[in-house]
Amino acid sequence: MACAGKVDLSGQVDVAERIKDKADIVETVGRLVPLRKSGRNWSGLCPFHSETDGSFYVYEDSGRFVCFGCGANGDIITFYQRYYHLSFLEACERLCTEYGIDWQPGGAMKADKTMDVLYEANRFAGQEYYTAMKAEGNPALEYMLGRGIDRRTISKFRLGYADGSARMLASKLEKDERLEKASEEVGLVYKYSGRLRDRYAERVMFPIVNTKGKVIGFGGRDISGKPKTAKYINSAGSKIFSKGLNLFGLNITGPEIREKGFALLVEGYMDLVGLHMHGVTNVAAQLGTAFTKEQAKLLGKYTKNIVLALDSDESGLKAAGKSMDILAAEGLKVRVLVLEGAKDPDEYIRIFGRESFDAAVAAAVPMVEFKLGRLKLEFDLTASDGLVDFLKAAARVIAPLSPVEQDLHTRRLARETGISEEAIRLQTGVSAVSPVSGPGHGSGFAAASSGGEKTAAEKPGRASRLTFLRDALAIALSSNEMLDKAVEYRHFFEGTDYGSIFSAMIQVHEQTGDLPGKDALSELLDEEDQLVLETAFRARKPEIASDSVKEYLIRFEIEDLKERERVLKELDAFAEGDEDLSKEYMAIRNRIMQLKEMIRKGEIHW
Repeated sequence: MACAGKVDLSGQVDVAERIKDKADIVETVGRLVPLRKSGRNWSGLCPFHSETDGSFYVYEDSGRFVCFGCGANGDIITFYQRYYHLSFLEACERLCTEYGIDWQPGGAMKADKTMDVLYEANRFAGQEYYTAMKAEGNPALEYMLGRGIDRRTISKFRLGYADGSARMLASKLEKDERLEKASEEVGLVYKYSGRLRDRYAERVMFPIVNTKGKVIGFGGRDISGKPKTAKYINSAGSKIFSKGLNLFGLNITGPEIREKGFALLVEGYMDLVGLHMHGVTNVAAQLGTAFTKEQAKLLGKYTKNIVLALDSDESGLKAAGKSMDILAAEGLKVRVLVLEGAKDPDEYIRIFGRESFDAAVAAAVPMVEFKLGRLKLEFDLTASDGLVDFLKAAARVIAPLSPVEQDLHTRRLARETGISEEAIRLQTGVSAVSPVSGPGHGSGFAAASSGGEKTAAEKPGRASRLTFLRDALAIALSSNEMLDKAVEYRHFFEGTDYGSIFSAMIQVHEQTGDLPGKDALSELLDEEDQLVLETAFRARKPEIASDSVKEYLIRFEIEDLKERERVLKELDAFAEGDEDLSKEYMAIRNRIMQLKEMIRKGEIHW
């Protein structure tokens, strides 16, 4: 076994620390134990003893768990030891495999000392910039105070100042050859005519810190006002930093995002810092580059609900359109914040205040409504040809959606335009939502695994996933036994069209002990969710076999992993042989094979 045998960790990176550094304990434990938010932490039923009180708690900040009923406690490795009945090294091996952590036979794990010194160089620079910012009367401090950012916020984000000498760091680094070389590698300094110079000069410095508290890069905002000077400069890509893989502020705002249940995604550093100072703390910021699938996946670890709050100019609106598609492709629920009277969120909250900003967030427009609203502005809907062109364009927006969403927006368009639902459906190329059979009845993943021809519903994609979730939900509505078994996979429903319904099902079931009925659920749901509920009830199959829920969701996870595999293959860094991405790819392949083997052997029963 990979981590079996006697392991000498002296002079090497501690395998336990490597695992705890990379693995998210909430995500990992949550795959095995249904967890619910409890203040700043997470709780559930203890897997190590029989209970009904929910005395098992997971603490994200410390990376530990504890049960106040039986006394079980420890870190993520201890959890795997107890849950799977493994030795310490066997638990390490399993976690190494799941998280793509490099290991060698016998458990040896060599440290990459080159990365340590890169972090050290950034940490040194961050401290120098921050010290310079604290000096009274410096231009950066005056600039930030003039923008309404107080000293407390400056201190919280460790904002800094790079002076105009272009020698602030260079003059000190010349005395330390090791740090000088590392600083060149991460783009803090460069040599010009044989002399070392700072890359950043006359700029407010925003340290980019990962969720483990390490400074991985910087963003510098020009305050010189000189012509032909870039407004912002970000750190160049390095072994420890890639703009497309990180978000600004998550090291501080991540817990707030989880607690509030949604994230505001803003365009720039100042937006996040300005909002945070006014008490809006569930925010993440892009890093001055096009939004990526990797950033969406990172954000998805904290919440499934996103409010896009990008700049209100035309370029900001176009960026919003691209970002929302990427977020939706990762299974996140997207709304768009439309701000009137200001160019960006920072300016808006400074002009109109927190109360008005909160009201605007509450009124944020769902993604598809935003897209259709934008389309309406491009056509003359009073003219017949303009109306036809609009509906053709609208059909292209609706076509990739889930059957439930297609049905909802088709009905709305029909009401608003006077065109029949049937005509719009024909234009969209979809048919009305209809019940589908469960596994073992000739449809869905079960049909795919039997070697039959794949239908549209069986192909990977957001619509097919939601279709399978609908069928799994329908199975769960068939009996108390099925519902109890489906609860284990509640996290798959979160952030989807069926998330609110599944939560309502659990609530009714816990309160009454009975199988939730349509009337009881409807009392807890809004109008849109009631329409979704109707499709699930129409798809119920009381005679479905007892292992169907789990098989549906195992196959759903396989498709999810395949999509992740496809995304990785599209990354330039993967094509160039990036080591971390290659390890992640292998971990995904191993997990897919493991799940397929479970199905092949019939190991899907409770």
